[in-house]
Amino acid sequence: MLSGSTVWIIFLTYMAALLGLGFYANWKEKNRSAKDYFTAGGQINWFVLVMTYVAALMSTWVFFAGPGGYYRGGLTFFLSELSYIPLYPIIMYFVMNKVWLLNTQRGYTTPADLYDDRFRSPALRVILGLLFFFVSLPYVSSIFIACAKAAQVASGGAVSYNAVIIVVGIGTLIFVSVGGMKSVAWADTAQGWLFIIALWAIGISALSVGFGGSVTNLVSAVWQSTPSWFSYPGPNEWVPYAARLGYPLSCAIGWTIMLPHVFIRSGYSGENLKSQQRLQYLVPILQTVVWTGVMFIGLLAVGLVPGLSGSDTELIIPYLINTVVASQGAGFAQVLMTLFILGALAVGLSTANGFLLVSGSIISHDILGKTFKLQADPKKQMLISRIVIVVLGLACMWIAMDPPELIWTLIMFAIAMVMPIFPILICAIYWKRATAPAAVIASVAGIITVLLTYKLGFGGNWYGFFGMVVAAVLMFVVSLMTKPTDDKVLDEFYGSLKKAEKIHYVD
Repeated sequence: MLSGSTVWIIFLTYMAALLGLGFYANWKEKNRSAKDYFTAGGQINWFVLVMTYVAALMSTWVFFAGPGGYYRGGLTFFLSELSYIPLYPIIMYFVMNKVWLLNTQRGYTTPADLYDDRFRSPALRVILGLLFFFVSLPYVSSIFIACAKAAQVASGGAVSYNAVIIVVGIGTLIFVSVGGMKSVAWADTAQGWLFIIALWAIGISALSVGFGGSVTNLVSAVWQSTPSWFSYPGPNEWVPYAARLGYPLSCAIGWTIMLPHVFIRSGYSGENLKSQQRLQYLVPILQTVVWTGVMFIGLLAVGLVPGLSGSDTELIIPYLINTVVASQGAGFAQVLMTLFILGALAVGLSTANGFLLVSGSIISHDILGKTFKLQADPKKQMLISRIVIVVLGLACMWIAMDPPELIWTLIMFAIAMVMPIFPILICAIYWKRATAPAAVIASVAGIITVLLTYKLGFGGNWYGFFGMVVAAVLMFVVSLMTKPTDDKVLDEFYGSLKKAEKIHYVD
């Protein structure tokens, strides 16, 4: 479709633009603090906050696993996914806005900071720090995999898979380590609009070529070829009762709240309460726009090329461009293939950037600084974090060079792993009787439960639900069995929350 040299020009131009933004941000903010580097110091306005959140959230799912997921899962899988969206404003209002209020008074840097501030447990900080760090590995790896696959498919195999991973990986590591949170947020804003436009342009073009622009004709074709696409549990029986509960909950909690890079954005980075409120209401709208576009392409693929299975469906967008759109003109197909590459880069790197940055802060701040008491000035702390970013990125590149069959597997496992931490967060904010031993036991037991459910073969339908339930029960029971938290600690924590509420919630 595209020549190898054309694909390399696209990739190198994109990475050069990204690096230029990173170096500009580094030059512009020479005297920034470590907190500014990691979280933008709570100075991101509502428009950039919304777009950096949405872009960081979407990952490679949009251009790879997403259309393939809707191809195999059917309409009910789409409805199951959308059902989590009404939960998002509720969780934001009752949980993450409270986190933001606390951050204005307490000045957190990593997700574990809030937990440690409430429970004062070094063990809990280490557990959470390591958890958040290791869930970054599958996510970032999946992004490098997707970028390399995009290049190979677009060029018909003329571009080396490993070479793309090396170029994109190294470029991403330099950008994140140099630029910091503000440059990542601004890059996410541009990348977010880019991948949304690319997604819908590809979908509308394929509809026009394949069905004359008629949605009615598309639906009729799918109804004739694959009627199970419209019914429970879907063509591949993806949506049993377990998935109808487990998947929406994993999306609403694990994916949109508890993954560390989105936790930072939704809890620490907004410049004021108005930014938080706009994030709360605008994100569900944009998510619906994106997921509808992804589902639409999956539906188009069922109508145009029924009968695909497995990893083939994760390459459904370039397949449609090569087999359907190209029949109407090579030039138009090449434009769409270029959009596919740009969209894959935009949606993937926006997530990778966020994960790598927060991972660097976790190791330098949580593990080395707080746990091992390695005292360092802001410049040294940022240097340590940059080294961590490079090491993590290299590990992700190594994983990506020998990837699992389905990108979906990497992403959903990472989401499930952070689910058990949510009940601990709720108790930290709303229940004074919650104790540190309970938080430690609940987190460990919840994580082990997630691993066991996957090992036993039924965790894939529940996506961390059992781990979250185990953590919630143990949090309650063990808290009642252990010594209450010191009143001084509680007064500091909840006093800060009340003070922030008085400042920001004006009658």
